[in-house]
Amino acid sequence: MKGITNMLVFALILSGCNQNDPANDQRKIKPCTMPVSDTLKNNKPGKVVSEGDSLIVLDDSLFSDMKLVFHEISGNEFQSYKRRYKANCVLDAGHFISGSGLFVRNDCNEICETYLVEKTTNRKMLIPSAYDAGILNMLLSQTCTQFMVCSSYDGPDFEDYYENRAELYLFKILKETGLKGVKPAGQFYTKDWSIEDFTWVSDKAIALKVYEGNGSDANYRYLKTHL
Repeated sequence: MKGITNMLVFALILSGCNQNDPANDQRKIKPCTMPVSDTLKNNKPGKVVSEGDSLIVLDDSLFSDMKLVFHEISGNEFQSYKRRYKANCVLDAGHFISGSGLFVRNDCNEICETYLVEKTTNRKMLIPSAYDAGILNMLLSQTCTQFMVCSSYDGPDFEDYYENRAELYLFKILKETGLKGVKPAGQFYTKDWSIEDFTWVSDKAIALKVYEGNGSDANYRYLKTHL
């Protein structure tokens, strides 16, 4: 988080996400302290919500459904992928991705939202998430040509509050600056498990740390899939 960092993606920490009180019959939310990583540039934004054209909200129809097939891996393999991960991106001293004209902004007020913001215009794109706690993690691929966003609910009672237990969104990064450089690519939903963590294996594969019970007493599994 200091100065110019080569070959590394700066990790922001999502903070301020609230955990609602179940006694008030509100949604239970896992405290939001997961890492969020910077970097962006992509194409054709989705629906523009009229706020002087300042806010872009992406419609689900812009994302193709990813038919992901997951294979079990070991915890050691997952940690090895995490250690080897690094992205070919340059961050400047202000934590902007060099040449992209974008930065990440997190807003939490009962519901947490994450935006990509154009530095010069302050125009912003809402990163999709179905959960009150907002996105769990956003991470660039090694070549900085795409990024993955994951969100999740932390318990098997997710159907009391949400349609799915976890979701993944894939974006392509084009050689254009600002929000024109960000193109929605793929989406995946599951009711089978929650996501604790994930990392890129290569530009064509990711690995995940998941659990099926509650977050507090989870027995973790480790999965790998090709995109």
